[in-house]
Amino acid sequence: MLTVQGDLRTWLAELDRLRSLPVRLNQGWAEDAAEQARKNLGGKGNTAYLRLRSGATRASVTVTANAGGATLSAGGPGLNFQEDGGVIKPKRGKWLTFRIHEPSDGPQATGPWVRVRQVRIPARHPVRDAALYALDHLGDHLDSILGGA
Repeated sequence: MLTVQGDLRTWLAELDRLRSLPVRLNQGWAEDAAEQARKNLGGKGNTAYLRLRSGATRASVTVTANAGGATLSAGGPGLNFQEDGGVIKPKRGKWLTFRIHEPSDGPQATGPWVRVRQVRIPARHPVRDAALYALDHLGDHLDSILGGA
């Protein structure tokens, strides 16, 4: 037996709002994660995971959301290599010689010359970190949805 106190239309409207909660929550998470991933994949300053000359990787960030969950993905040049990390060694000879790119430099590096046997690229996880960042802020989305904002 179902007992309703108050206006039945108000109760049904509240039920519809709660039924759409998972979709709206997943959409909020996905949008936050995509925005953070785009920052990670080509933002400026020390917080950027990659310094890209084009926006192709940032533009490839996609999200999907439905009642069952949300998915964040990105693909682009060099992204898999950055996710795994790796070592760069000279093809011929024993040394890699290159110039350090200073933050104030334009397209041409003007920093000091460096000579090394190999360069280790650390593993970086821009997509995973963006997803975790958005997950940390999931409560904010829930508050805004339940608050009717």
